[in-house]
Amino acid sequence: MDRRAGEGGMKLVGFLFHYLRRYWRWALLALTATLVYAAATVLLIQLIQAIFGEVLRFDGQGLPGEVAGLVAPAEPAGPAMDADGATEAGQRARVFLDRWLNDGYERMKGAFGIHPGNVVVFVPVLFVFIFVLRSLADFVNGYAFQRIGLGATTDLRNELYRRTLEQTSRFHAEHPSGELVSRVVHDVGVLQTAISTRLVDLFQQSVTLLGLLLLLFSIDFGLAFVSLVAAPAVLYPIVRFSKGMRRTSHRAQERTADLANLVSESARGQRVVKAFGMEEFEAARFREATARHLAVNLRGQLLSNLSSPVIETVGVIGAGVFLMYAGRQIHAGTMDAATLIKFLFNLYLMYDPIRKLNKANLVVQQSLAAAQRIRHLIDLPVEIRDRENAVAVESLRDSIRYEGVVFRYEHREVLRGIDLEIRRGEVVAFVGPSGGGKTTLVNLLPRFFDVTEGRILIDGVDVRDLRLASLRGLVGLVTQETVLFNDTIRHNIAYGRSDLSLEAVEEAARAALVEEFVRDLPAGYDTQIGEAGVRLSGGQRQRLAIARAMLKNAPILVLDEATSQLDTESEALVQQALANLMRGRTTLVVAHRLSTVKRADRICVIEAGRIVEQGDHERLLAVGGTYRRLHDLQFQE
Repeated sequence: MDRRAGEGGMKLVGFLFHYLRRYWRWALLALTATLVYAAATVLLIQLIQAIFGEVLRFDGQGLPGEVAGLVAPAEPAGPAMDADGATEAGQRARVFLDRWLNDGYERMKGAFGIHPGNVVVFVPVLFVFIFVLRSLADFVNGYAFQRIGLGATTDLRNELYRRTLEQTSRFHAEHPSGELVSRVVHDVGVLQTAISTRLVDLFQQSVTLLGLLLLLFSIDFGLAFVSLVAAPAVLYPIVRFSKGMRRTSHRAQERTADLANLVSESARGQRVVKAFGMEEFEAARFREATARHLAVNLRGQLLSNLSSPVIETVGVIGAGVFLMYAGRQIHAGTMDAATLIKFLFNLYLMYDPIRKLNKANLVVQQSLAAAQRIRHLIDLPVEIRDRENAVAVESLRDSIRYEGVVFRYEHREVLRGIDLEIRRGEVVAFVGPSGGGKTTLVNLLPRFFDVTEGRILIDGVDVRDLRLASLRGLVGLVTQETVLFNDTIRHNIAYGRSDLSLEAVEEAARAALVEEFVRDLPAGYDTQIGEAGVRLSGGQRQRLAIARAMLKNAPILVLDEATSQLDTESEALVQQALANLMRGRTTLVVAHRLSTVKRADRICVIEAGRIVEQGDHERLLAVGGTYRRLHDLQFQE
């Protein structure tokens, strides 16, 4: 099990408080509404007694003693409480609560001039007024918590997404896309539900429970104290169920991420799935994952549904002990049956708040499990970021220089001892066997990774001393895996630059030979290309990526296997577009097809992480080394 599943609840509450505190005004409104709701609930209970006593004229005269005691105002406890061990402070507290709760109605009658002639009208009107006030407080409380929950989790989701964007390629290699989708969408959604709905119950029912507890102390301090002493017996199973629910919820959210990963993988690889006839295999994998998802969620439901019966059973055992104590008090003459009945009635009213609190607590535990997973991602350090006092760079004036560059990945040395200078305007190609480190070498320039040893200089300045935004602004990128977005052709070319005119987009499109196929589309540049450009051919997608790089107009261009997946006709068109793009730019070309690098100013052969040969095409052929061997393999008849 992930150690994060056991992270302290208070630490997670502190983490969430960072996002909640900016909504303190709504929290203050919710707290006020909660207090009004709880006070109205207690007043309604007290008013029911008044209705029996005033409206129905059950004032205790001529009624059985037990009923008379229920409707008559409670008398302050006398010395008999001393015989039961009640302290003097306890007596004073009971008298205070009795006056505050039970005498309030009498004071209100005097303040409003209520007398037997109009009490029949006043009491029902007051009852309706308090009930409406309670309902209004419930509405305000619920909406305020919804506002807090939606606002805070929106901020959290934005922060989480921003942090994933800041992370390196290493991070994204270690965290599948489905897992990230699950955390950003599902886990934050679990938090939003808990804050928006269950925190209402947590606060509202807690304050209501406190009000009812005060009411119990006003009826009989000794009985209330005995009830309170039994509380730890009820709290123990709540704590145990809470820990179990959080662990189970953590595993359930991991299983949800597994499902998201499988769906993401099969969607991206659907052509391969169909080509190999693996539909049933993938369906079986998904069934296995859903079975694991079902098992862990059923355990969560078991805990959720078992918690209430267990807590109720413990409560009933406590009630049995309580009744034994109360029976002894009645038998000893220190308590009357009416007081016990009134106390039990109010004690029963505490059941619903306790039940709601237990349900809310279980949902909160699920949300804390989600918070653990979210916090883990947010707290991960960003490996590559601006150094203090980093400077901006606007252009390449002289050269790019690699000095003693070493790069290790997962304890494996990918590059070692790279020394290379690339002059402004030069086209340098990198070729060699697969896995030699060609792509890694060019990825170090825009700091997709940082060097392990050595340094890379742009005009004599270490790239780590440059601001990331300005450094990456110098580099245009076209890769073998064309990355396009589910948007229009125009927006994919402009990519995030809403200030660009259609004329600027069209100019880049013409240079990249995009216009040749766009003019045949009914919607032209406003054509939706689908996810990852699925509605375009491979060559069309690559030309669109070239147009995007051309519009960026960066002085340094990185071409990473830009034509490796194209047919001959498409490659010819893309090569023509690339020639337009490379004109006047310092270009680094990674290629397996040697036919694409013949015109490079210089070719570097990389093998086992080292530059083993350098020169132009003709010179390297004449040397008869690795380049000649690769050339002969590709062009042998």
